[in-house]
Amino acid sequence: MRLLDDATHLPEIDHYIDEVIAAETLLERVGNIHSIYRDASGRVDQVLIETEQNDRYLVLLVDVSRSALFGHFLLDLSEEYGIDR
Repeated sequence: MRLLDDATHLPEIDHYIDEVIAAETLLERVGNIHSIYRDASGRVDQVLIETEQNDRYLVLLVDVSRSALFGHFLLDLSEEYGIDR
């Protein structure tokens, strides 16, 4: 997995994020892109987007070859790793 420094290759994500916010009860709003990681095979990007809570990110999964979103999940570092808020 490697950190990318450019988001220009990403598909349009605003509409998708609006749908996610409407559907996710634990998510009220999102902020900026925090970081983008590409998996070792170069096939999938994980886009971490800041949320209203520290240590919680909306993670978008992007198919690099098709430049298409194919999923998301909420990553809560406090819950996952026992980090205090």
